[in-house]
Amino acid sequence: MKLPLRPLLLSLGLALLGPLASAADAVFITNPAGPDSITTGDIKAFLLGTKTKWDGGGIVKLAVLDSGTTHEAVIQEYTSRSADQFGKYWKKQVFTGKGISPDTFKTDAEMIDFVARTPGAFGYVSPGTTTTGVKILSVQ
Repeated sequence: MKLPLRPLLLSLGLALLGPLASAADAVFITNPAGPDSITTGDIKAFLLGTKTKWDGGGIVKLAVLDSGTTHEAVIQEYTSRSADQFGKYWKKQVFTGKGISPDTFKTDAEMIDFVARTPGAFGYVSPGTTTTGVKILSVQ
C-alpha cells in the first residue's frame, strides 16, 4: 500500500512547529479615558479602518505592532488576512485616500507608552506585558 507523502510531511511539519499563536494570546488596550470593553466586530472594524470613532464618541487612534506572533495572530483572527496582506491593505487605503495608516510599534513597551499618552488610542500587546498606564479592554 502506497501512502501519500505530501499529507504525511505536512502533518509532521505542523507537529514540529507546535501550536500557533491565537488572538487569545493578545491583550487589547486603550487609553485610560477609553471604554471598558470592546466587541470582536469593533476590533475588526478598527483594524480595517471601517470604523474610526468609539461608540461613546471620540476618534480611534489605531496602533499596531510591526511584527511578531501576537501581531500575526491578531491580524489573522480579526481581519482574515496575513500580516503581509494587512500591510498591503493599509498601503492601498492610504494611497487611495480612504484611510490614515495606523501607528506602528516594534515593541510592546513602545505600544504601551503611545496608548497611555494618546486619547482615543487602541492597540494590543502580548500577554504578560506590564500594562501600567493603559486600560485593558474586556472583549465581548
